Formats: sequence, structure tokens, C-alpha cells
Amino acid sequence: MNLSHKPTLVPFCLGIRPRTPTVPPMPVPSIEYYNAAVDAIQAGRLDEALSAAENSLTENPKDAETWQLYVIVLNALGRHEEARKATEKLEQIGLGEADGFLLKASEAASSGDLTAVIAHYESALETGGERTEIHSGYALALMERGMPDEALAAARKAVSLAPSDGRANYALGHVLRLREEKDEALSALTKAVAAEPDLMLAVYEQGMLLVEVDRLEEALENFSRYLKTHPGDPGARQAIEGIHYRMRPETR
Repeated sequence: MNLSHKPTLVPFCLGIRPRTPTVPPMPVPSIEYYNAAVDAIQAGRLDEALSAAENSLTENPKDAETWQLYVIVLNALGRHEEARKATEKLEQIGLGEADGFLLKASEAASSGDLTAVIAHYESALETGGERTEIHSGYALALMERGMPDEALAAARKAVSLAPSDGRANYALGHVLRLREEKDEALSALTKAVAAEPDLMLAVYEQGMLLVEVDRLEEALENFSRYLKTHPGDPGARQAIEGIHYRMRPETR
């Protein structure tokens, strides 16, 4: 059973978060569509995320955060020309400097250019260095680039800024798991899942670690949860088959 790696989603930790009503109030349907798009991104359902983002923009066409989400999803789907036009619209509405660099990181990530991703994150850090999600995304990019010490420092910084943040703890747990620091990794991933139960990347990765420490029944529950939002995922199905095999009396 090969559970060594689960790819992270391109839009993950690029400044995309659920929202609550604002003052002055944002139209409730727009918030609901926006948050539905965030949930769909976390579950890997990018077509559904795109539809929800478009519905949110119909309700509130001048909302910069929704346009930012829309651009990120378009880039993740490889629809770069549409993303470029949406970025032009976003620039007309107004986009913070750090968010501009996060959008550039999204575009670079969708094309697999990790060097550019890291450069854009570093530029974002110069203008928005106290934003937890920038450090979280930077940590994931550094780890993907094969820079584990730098990744760990970035992930710890993210958690120090927001100790109960689900994405920050996911980033820390992901980095620690790949460094084979299992106990601390499991602690961080457990915090991530507790903070955001629908953060399926954390649920999956926690399941991998639970298998490694022989907590098979708990791992089985994680992968079963993951399959509810990713019913065709071969890795999760393989994991469940492997767990059932290991739970047989003759293999214990």
C-alpha cells in the first residue's frame, strides 16, 4: 500500500478562506456561493467551485475576493486566457499588492513552475508578511521544491501567527510527515482536522499517518470520509483495501 504522497491542490493556501457577513453587509446569497466555492476547492471539485464563484459574482459583481477566487479556479482548470481577462477585471476593482503576488503564484503553480511560485510568495511576504495563509502556502511550495528546512520554518511561522488555524496546521503536519517526524506531524494534522473537519487534504494525510502508527480503525474512518467527497479516488480505495487486509487476524 503506497501512501507516501498525496498531491496538494493548486488553489490551496492561496488566500482563499470562508467568509462571514461583513459590515456593510455583503449579500447573503453571495457569501453562500463564495463559501460553497471554497468548500468545492478543498474537496477538489473545481468545476463545481467555478460554478459557485460565478453565481457569487452574479450576486455581487464588484467583490474583489470573489474575483480573486474566480481567477485562481480558472488557472487551476487551465483556462488561462479567461483567467487573464478576469484578472484585468479584478485590477479595475482593486487588488492589494500581496494578493496580486498570490494570483501570480496561482498561475505559476498551475503550470508547474515551482521556482516562480516561490518567488511570488516571497514577494507577497514582503508586503503581507503577517498573513497566515501566505506562510502556509509558502511552506507547501518549499516542501514541494525539496527544501524541507525552509519549509518547516515557514510552516512554524504560520502556526505561530494562528495556532488554531486549520490550513496552517495542515501545512505544518504535511511538512513534518514528509520529514518523517510522525508524532508532531500527527498532532498538527489532528489540530487541522479538528479546526476544519471538511479540509479533506488534512483528513487524507492524517489517515496516512494513522496507518503508519497502526491505528487502523481510525485510519479507515478517515479514508471512508475522504471517499464521500472523492468517490473515485484510487489512492483512498487502495488504502481501505490495505487496511482491511492488515486487520485480518492472520496478518496481525
